[in-house]
Amino acid sequence: MSVLWSGKPFLKKTVAKFVCIFVVITTLLSFIFVFFPLLIPLWLAFSFIFFLFYYFNKRAFTYFITDKSVRVEKSWVFGNYVREITFDQIRDVHVMQGILARIFNCGSLVFVTSTGLEVGYVGGGAAAGRGVVIGGGGVSPTVVKGKGNMFWDILEPGKAREVLMGKLTEWREVFQQQKIATSVEKMAERTMLPSQQPAPAETIADKLEKLKKLLDTGAITKEEYEKAKKKLLE
Repeated sequence: MSVLWSGKPFLKKTVAKFVCIFVVITTLLSFIFVFFPLLIPLWLAFSFIFFLFYYFNKRAFTYFITDKSVRVEKSWVFGNYVREITFDQIRDVHVMQGILARIFNCGSLVFVTSTGLEVGYVGGGAAAGRGVVIGGGGVSPTVVKGKGNMFWDILEPGKAREVLMGKLTEWREVFQQQKIATSVEKMAERTMLPSQQPAPAETIADKLEKLKKLLDTGAITKEEYEKAKKKLLE
């Protein structure tokens, strides 16, 4: 199995996103810190620990596009994770980018598989869920992102999608040709005339029975029968 593309999450965007969120939340909480200054070191410690966990969790992922599948791997201190989605399971591929992702030219490549678990529904009072609709009408499908069905914040996701779609299209064409060839072969077998059907293989017992009939009818002598019988058994 050859690897056509591989990559990891682009972590500069992760750092920039965290800084933006940290500044906004700190600004909103500033009036509280004026009255409770002891909360400042707690807030800083919490933010730092959260950032480290989020950063190294994201850094643990590695993504691969091979000639037969896409593969998501995660390896870090809290355990390993591997998921391989073969081409016959992939139904659609989406590139998702927010404002910050567009600035850094990165984004997530999200896969929708034949299980339909990556699709949720929103609107019309319906509850969003993986492949499940609960609620009224007017709902619309939306892709649900998860660690096992996406390449998270990779650089130039459009190029990765081109590589995948090119190989996926090639695989589908070959699969379709094989399917057609198998169907034609089965159709030919069903329409074959009785005279065209392959003759069943003759067993030694059948041949011995024929020899015995020839002996009984006098077509061959006892000596000829014994010689032919010995040759068959050998």
